[in-house]
Amino acid sequence: MFRIALVLSLAAALSCSKGDSAPRQRPPPTVTTGPVAIRDVPVEIRSPVDLRPIEQAEVGAKALGYLDAVLVDRGDRVRRGQLLAVVRPSDLTDQLQAARGTLAQAEAQAALARANHERAVELAPTGFISQQDLQQDEAAMRSTEAALAAAQANVGVMAIRLGEMKIESPLDGYVAIRRLDPGALVGPGSPNGSVLLIQRLDVLRVFVPVNERDVVRLRVGQDARLEVDALPGQSFRGKVVRISPSFDPGARTLDAEVQLPNSSGILRPGMYGRAGIVTDIHRSAIVIPTPTVQISNQKSYVFVLERAEEASPPAAPAVAVPPRRDGGAGAGLVAVPARVRRVEIQAGVDGGDWLEATAGLKPGDEIVTAGMDVLSDGAVVRAFRNIDAFTARSLTAAAE
Repeated sequence: MFRIALVLSLAAALSCSKGDSAPRQRPPPTVTTGPVAIRDVPVEIRSPVDLRPIEQAEVGAKALGYLDAVLVDRGDRVRRGQLLAVVRPSDLTDQLQAARGTLAQAEAQAALARANHERAVELAPTGFISQQDLQQDEAAMRSTEAALAAAQANVGVMAIRLGEMKIESPLDGYVAIRRLDPGALVGPGSPNGSVLLIQRLDVLRVFVPVNERDVVRLRVGQDARLEVDALPGQSFRGKVVRISPSFDPGARTLDAEVQLPNSSGILRPGMYGRAGIVTDIHRSAIVIPTPTVQISNQKSYVFVLERAEEASPPAAPAVAVPPRRDGGAGAGLVAVPARVRRVEIQAGVDGGDWLEATAGLKPGDEIVTAGMDVLSDGAVVRAFRNIDAFTARSLTAAAE
């Protein structure tokens, strides 16, 4: 579109001088230019990551039995202590009944032993009960009381095990996976250990693998940002909360954990994305668009428009494009004759569509942003300043 706009602009300019019979020379190439940007540049450690829940728990039965009912399904929100499923025990109810019968017998025997001991204590001073019989009655009473305590404990254990037939949620979150349906045998010793997977999602954990050479710049508390493929154009902020003490022996990386608030639930575990941990800030750095850079022999170059005090007056006159009635691209633009220099730069932080120039450029420099493919060092050009290279519209006018 930009090339079409420039061709139309050139055609309009040439049509104004159609009656001129003087020999024509090839006009200098037309380019667009713009000043370098000055801004703070974050230095980041970037790496692909996966999102994981802050907490998750596999939920299953603690006692052997058959799954009687599952009250929730995948995607349901659950609360801590909420009933999720019920297990029908195989023989636990019968065991509880037997334990209660044993407890009743122990209570009766303990009551009889206490009564016998009390009578022996009353008769001992009269001589009808010997000291030995008194001691035997006391021992019998203590033995029955111990049996009573054991029976009570056994009933309590059975009651607890029966209560464990109710599967409750251990945390607030969502049901991520439902593994079984009613009728399945569950519990210790069965092939089905887990019934549900519960995940807490209000905060997510992001593990960022960091290479050895970057670990020295890593600190707890550093800012981090995350971008996921499923949500283009959105960025999520968090902080480094902990750093792994050792490297993965296979990948030779060390994990930095970043926690991201997720109260809206827009982020989900398993999403693929890229995280960047900010380890430093380059203040007032010179930034240029990546397409303006040419690479030759492993060196980077840009074309810089010479300042008025540096350049000799070019021979090419300025060309004014007549205003268009529709005010479209190219309306009222002026190409300024100038000379360009090919300058080697040192690249710093690569931001994808922008690049930091650590050497070779200075604030106030104006570089060629489009049309540099046909240029050489010292070439005379016609420069359109502050023009969008894709629409041929004035950036200054757009800003206003």
